[in-house]
Amino acid sequence: MVKRIIKIVFSIAFVLIGLSLVYLFAGPLYKKWVIYPRLEQSREEIRASYRKPPIVIPIPEYTGVMHAHSYWSHDSRGNLNEILHGAKKAELDFVFFADHAHGKLDTFPRAYHGEFEGILLEGGTETSGSDGMEVNPFREGILDWNIPRDSMIRDIVKQGGLVTYVHSEKEHNWDNPDYQAMEIYNIHTDLLDEDGMLAFLLNHLVNGEKFRHWGYREIYDKQVAILENWDQLNQGRQIVGIGSVDAHNNQNIRARHLENGQVEWVGPNADAISIREPGILENLLLHEPDENGWAFKWELDTYFHSFNFVNNHVFSEEFSTVKIKDHIIKGNVFVAFEGIAPGDGFQYFALSTQNELAGILGDSIAAQSVSKLKVLSPFPARYRLIRDGQMVAETGDGQYEFEFSPENQKGIYRIEADLWLDGQWVNWLFTNPIYLN
Repeated sequence: MVKRIIKIVFSIAFVLIGLSLVYLFAGPLYKKWVIYPRLEQSREEIRASYRKPPIVIPIPEYTGVMHAHSYWSHDSRGNLNEILHGAKKAELDFVFFADHAHGKLDTFPRAYHGEFEGILLEGGTETSGSDGMEVNPFREGILDWNIPRDSMIRDIVKQGGLVTYVHSEKEHNWDNPDYQAMEIYNIHTDLLDEDGMLAFLLNHLVNGEKFRHWGYREIYDKQVAILENWDQLNQGRQIVGIGSVDAHNNQNIRARHLENGQVEWVGPNADAISIREPGILENLLLHEPDENGWAFKWELDTYFHSFNFVNNHVFSEEFSTVKIKDHIIKGNVFVAFEGIAPGDGFQYFALSTQNELAGILGDSIAAQSVSKLKVLSPFPARYRLIRDGQMVAETGDGQYEFEFSPENQKGIYRIEADLWLDGQWVNWLFTNPIYLN
């Protein structure tokens, strides 16, 4: 009798475990076999519709990322080789870092700074708490974080640096007169509204190798409140909007051999899990170290996938971090979600009453001198023209061009562009405004 009861209990437990596994993995497997192949096909159709636009903006365009972290941050172990590998694969021109400071006295340059294999790397600091910001000083020296933040911002800007408010979902001193930019998108900010990480992790277990980019896209939500705040701030003075990757490459499990023969296991946020003598687990999982010294890696947020998700396209007459920074400050930049389609070639500009180029995104132009605001796109997109925070025009279908006659109406005009992906319009690109005054 007892054996029969035990057998029944084990049978029920086995069935419950089986049902639980089916419940947990049904979604990821459906995505693997149905949803993601369909998205892949739709993305290929978008990219097959590419049409090179005529060049109207006579300034070179460079693509890069803001708010990256390296080994200099306490929560990352990213090295130069890993960063360059991700940047080259994502076809970036520049990477601006926002590493965490090691103390109240912050020395520059530090970590990685300069041109490496054709990619510009620029050092910077991220501060946390109220008025969290990314500071890229673009000069040698020491930043003293003991002084008041407002004084710090003013000094950095005065000496030619770039100050960007990060994590714009948080409270900031928005009335500060000196900071130049704010994040209108941040991957980590977007992740905050997800219902826990379990579904994301299970999906990655099933689909991470081939379809990790769609896992990234699934967390995407348009940052409506942040965009509304940005529009409002721009009516007081120009605040540049940028997209940030907040890349750490730290949501992973890694292992490496140490010089003393032990194995270090490293977990999320680059924290050491254990340092131990090799055992059964190590014999099963570890292989020959890769070029970065890791004998085991299970990665969730690689540099490439972060770098290939959201980029900043900057129009700059010179390929240098200083000039790219100068044009970011001018607002000659748009934010594109490259995982869907590259933004290269997209242009937003104003034409004069003589039908000549009067200015580009970020510029301030006399309203009476402008006949049209115009967009040229490499892919057929749906456009929304936002003036002073309100939509004043929208196209109903995909077009390679869009134009609007402002009719001497002063205002702050920016463009949002969507692409048709798997039966719906999805956000692709956000420009900085053209200011008609």
